[in-house]
Amino acid sequence: MHTIAFLFRRKPDMTREEFEHHYKVIHAPIAAKLPGLVEYRHYPVREANRGDVHAHSPPGFDAISIYTFESVDAAEAAWNSAENGPVQADTLKFIDLDTMITLPLVLRHVV
Repeated sequence: MHTIAFLFRRKPDMTREEFEHHYKVIHAPIAAKLPGLVEYRHYPVREANRGDVHAHSPPGFDAISIYTFESVDAAEAAWNSAENGPVQADTLKFIDLDTMITLPLVLRHVV
């Protein structure tokens, strides 16, 4: 499997509500069309609460998107596909790319 995560903030002129609506209702269906996508998960970041060890409030980021493909070749094909054009165009509408962090991941099951 080939997994990559994107940790990001919303555009500065967006409210949290506008951001979360766009992320869930508009962006998710567009990104879900990437060819070869095995799994696509959203993790909107919530405010820190009891039980959140080492967490900061406010958290500093708004969400994490995690994309999983069958292989590096499948991921490369998806990012180079025609379906990725709309994903990238929409990303520019609600994500602050200057602060985004990209994390290539390895899954390690512990529990």
